[in-house]
Amino acid sequence: MFRNLSTVGLPLSGRPSELIELALSFGFDSMDIDIIDFQQQAEAFGVEHARRLMVSARLKSGMFELPVDISGDEESFARDMERLPERLDMAQATEALRASAVVAPASEEHGFKDYFELHRKRLDTIGDLLAKRGIMLGLSYIPEAAAREGKANAFISTFEGLIGLVQTSHPSIGAIVDSWALHASGEPLELMAKVPAGRIVEVRLSDVPRDVAVSELTYQHRLMPGDTGVIGMGEVLTQAKAAGFDGPVTPCADRTNLTGRGREKVVKLAGDRLEAGWREAGLPIVPRWFLPVAKEPGSFGGVDAFVPAE
Repeated sequence: MFRNLSTVGLPLSGRPSELIELALSFGFDSMDIDIIDFQQQAEAFGVEHARRLMVSARLKSGMFELPVDISGDEESFARDMERLPERLDMAQATEALRASAVVAPASEEHGFKDYFELHRKRLDTIGDLLAKRGIMLGLSYIPEAAAREGKANAFISTFEGLIGLVQTSHPSIGAIVDSWALHASGEPLELMAKVPAGRIVEVRLSDVPRDVAVSELTYQHRLMPGDTGVIGMGEVLTQAKAAGFDGPVTPCADRTNLTGRGREKVVKLAGDRLEAGWREAGLPIVPRWFLPVAKEPGSFGGVDAFVPAE
């Protein structure tokens, strides 16, 4: 397993060079990629230029958001699919081999069986494109009851339901284990063992308040991992290890719970918390390296290269 920094999971902004420096400084091994931004950079300056900071920093590419609404209407899905092959080519070029997508929790138009079959067919089509490039897609779900309100037909809002979709889908389709979502849907961590072998794509770590009932949780109650200890990081990581997972572990928190903390403090806290979780689970911690050099503005600005520290 390796520690992954996501500027969506922890809402952060800044130049890529600044974020890369923070990731390295505070113990992260990888960063998520904005594949559309990467494509624009690569088309303007070339793939090697677009990749240069990540390569220099020895950071792995973590996750990228699949630029397709897998639960959308036929028109939007077809439009997204037109550009998907070229964007997957870009993901392969930057060695971003893990994507994410969200499954809708409900539908106004489709009953459960029809919607399930629609997703399965779409995922088979997407899976063929992914397999040619060695990319896995991890699916996540939305557990909050509020997300299903006002819709005629409930769909997937539990991890067990998500596993059912993964089990019947293309081998390049897997599941994202989100500790917060599992807690919110009232399901045990042991369900990880039911995910087909090799098809857990990402693990997301968060925490919850002690004084909010599970049935009342909303996304705004997503805390930084380790804030209260209600969701034990070590237990999540131990279960993931037992399930054979060896991919990115991403800390996530809602923006409202990070208010008043600067970007550096947020990343440092996340790095410290992950290290604590690593120790709880008995996972090896690789020593940090890197020294930023040559502050030179460019398309990414700031740090231009990294060298090993003495």
